[in-house]
This record gives sequence, structure tokens and C-alpha cells, in this order.
Amino acid sequence: MKPLILILFVLLVKPSMAQNVMIINNAFARPGDTVSATIDISNTDRFVSFQFDLPLPPNVSYLGYSLRLGNRSVNHVAIGNMVGANLLRVFSYSPNNAAFTGETGTVVSFSLVIGPVRGEFPLTLENGIIGDSLSTNILTGTENGILSVFPLGLNDPGDKPDDQVGLIVFPNPVVDYAEVSFTVSDFSEVTLILYNQDGKKLIAADAGNFGKGRHSLELADDMMKQIKQGKIYYLEMSAKSKTEIFRNAVIKIIRIEK
Repeated sequence: MKPLILILFVLLVKPSMAQNVMIINNAFARPGDTVSATIDISNTDRFVSFQFDLPLPPNVSYLGYSLRLGNRSVNHVAIGNMVGANLLRVFSYSPNNAAFTGETGTVVSFSLVIGPVRGEFPLTLENGIIGDSLSTNILTGTENGILSVFPLGLNDPGDKPDDQVGLIVFPNPVVDYAEVSFTVSDFSEVTLILYNQDGKKLIAADAGNFGKGRHSLELADDMMKQIKQGKIYYLEMSAKSKTEIFRNAVIKIIRIEK
């Protein structure tokens, strides 16, 4: 009986080990921009279809006919429509039940038009489905993103200089050296986070602890190595004090040839 019990145990626990996760990546823009939003799926099991709803933030709209499947598709079809005033619904399927290739990466992208807003807005996936060849929803989880419309953390005219938390990178465009300058309003632990143009985090670095005031430091070598010539990147400064955690600023970086 012991071998039989062992086999039943393996069969029962195996499904719980599968990880089929739908991910919407962070996106960065300025007011008036058109920004690309990307959806990734990290999957253990093969899948042939997916679907999700995405509530759009205020003053953000879906650009019609901008839906594009990623290179994991095999003769798949994707459709995106607005449901009501601010809900984007996207679904994709295979007419011949073909599976998407690979185990990770982008499955679809689309464009969002940014209106006259600034700030950070949640990108929250709802009603997610990852469908297998038997039309079973094998989704095990979702990872949500943030739409950052910058400048962020910059105070309006008239604010006290000590309260400003602007982030500056010099020189910008970057060649082979960059200096980061920022201000904190209280003793804070500062972290620098680098994202690529699609909003994927490349590297995070603890910059150290800084007292109230303005500070400058050289961008670390391991972060500089991530910044490739001719590409666009976004650097975020996150500061944690005794009283709060807040994202201070995001700035666009581009690297040019020496």
C-alpha cells in the first residue's frame, strides 16, 4: 500500500506547483505622450489563449487598433475593445488551438494616450484568464504595474526650497559618466532604480543614507553598464524615512557615443 499512497500524493500536489502568472509591466510617460503597455505571461503549463480587463486611470485612453501580439504567438488572434468609459478588455485565442511558445515574455502590447495628468496610477489586471487547450483557466496569479506620469515629486512653484525633491542626472545624454543629484526633506534611505523603455526593472541599488538637504553622487558602474548607447531609460529615486516611504522622482536618460 505504501507505493500506492506515494503515487496518489504526487498526483495531488503536482497541480499546485504550476505557476502561470499574467504580468503588466510598469510604464513611464509625460503628459501628452503615447506610451506602450506590455503584458507578459510566465507559464509552467502550455496555454492557447488569454484574456484580461484593465481599468484605465483618469485622463488615460486606449489608442484604437494599437494592439500587437508578441513573438510568442503562433497564428493567434488578439482583440481589444473598450467596455464602458474606462475599461479595456483584451482577449487572444488560436483558431486551431495552437499554444503560445516559450515560458516567459511579452504576449501582447498596446498604446495608451496620456492626458493632462501627472502622478502614479495603478495598472491593475482584472478577470484574468490563461486558457489551456481544454478551455480550462490555468491562471495562478497576476502582477500589477504602475503608470508613472512625470515629473513626479517636483513641488509646484512657491514651495519652500527645502521641500523640493527633484532628481537631476548630469550630463544627460550620458556618455561614460553620470552624476545624480537629489534632495530629501528628512533623514532618508535612498534607493536608485533603473528601468528600460518598456518599464521593466533592470537594476536597483542602495545609494545610502542621507540627511536633510541636497546631495550628489556618481552613478555606480554596475548601473552604467546597463545603459546602452542609443536606448532610452528611466531612473527612479525612492526615499524611505522614519515616517513614510515615498517615490520622489523619475527622469529619462539616454546614452550617446563618446
